[in-house]
Amino acid sequence: MNRTVGIVITVVLVAVLLWMFSRQAQTPSPDNKDGGKNAAETFKVALITPGQTNDKGWSEGAYDALQRIKKDLGAEVKNVVATDSTQAMNHFRAYASEGCDVVVGHASEWFGPDLLEIAERNPKTEFLISGSDKPAVKNVAGMRFVLEDACYVLGFIAGSMTKSKVLGCVGPEKVPVIQSTFDAFTKGAKAANPDAEVRIVWTEKGSDIPRAKELTLALIAAKADFIFHNANDGGSGVFQAVQEKKDEGVLTFGANADQSASAPDVILANAVIDVPGALTGVVKAIHAKKFDGKTAAVGMAEGAIEVVFNPALEKKMPGDVRKKVDELIGKLKKGEFKVERMVLK
Repeated sequence: MNRTVGIVITVVLVAVLLWMFSRQAQTPSPDNKDGGKNAAETFKVALITPGQTNDKGWSEGAYDALQRIKKDLGAEVKNVVATDSTQAMNHFRAYASEGCDVVVGHASEWFGPDLLEIAERNPKTEFLISGSDKPAVKNVAGMRFVLEDACYVLGFIAGSMTKSKVLGCVGPEKVPVIQSTFDAFTKGAKAANPDAEVRIVWTEKGSDIPRAKELTLALIAAKADFIFHNANDGGSGVFQAVQEKKDEGVLTFGANADQSASAPDVILANAVIDVPGALTGVVKAIHAKKFDGKTAAVGMAEGAIEVVFNPALEKKMPGDVRKKVDELIGKLKKGEFKVERMVLK
């Protein structure tokens, strides 16, 4: 073999090797199931919650939705807790600047002028605000979970079973969407017992567990024998107080999720939102470019809200009361009865 032939063979071999490496680089790896989609094109979803994502209620439901979105859509997900509106707006701004396709704000009070300004500057990001039924504005839409349906039922149970005729509600900051749930609870209680009195107290901060416990103990001292909370993290403080006074016959209810396991000896029933199902459905519609961009309100008739009884205490409910409760739930699910709710502004 002369030198010229050797050089030609070498060149050919190098060319073949370069071609093989080029083909290998273009072939998607087994883990890259989207056929070579690059990181910049990954569907990105971020979640901002007002409470810790292990609260066994409102915020944890949204976090569960985020994990379902990650699994079902292969989305890149992020989440953070915002203890006030200023923090929330900073996170909305940051997530939008990172190119998130959807940012879920899990607090109705965040749907306001500041968010609309951020959204206008980030038209490629869809902002979804849980708990709000404000009309959608361009790329900002709300999703109102009509928890009032279940709260009315819990109020009816409490009004039917109370011995003292005094009931209590414990909330975090006084925001309309939570006031509306307490209003529904009160209406349900008075439908069963017109003489029932419902006392409402506020911790002023959803994360203040000691304050929630303190206010609950005060309600019990004032003869309240049924306590309903919609207090975010503060719910655990309510449960602690009721457990301490369970020998006095006090019972409580869970909110936003089935919280029976948190205090199985005092939680009679729960007002439950299918937050994971509802939020995942909307985000999937956005991903498939089938989202209509409108604010939606979902309750029992839509399958998003239900009353879940604690099997450990279910038998405490008298048979005649349970029969009326089941009939009421049936009417709500069929849309034959509608619970009034506050119009959020």
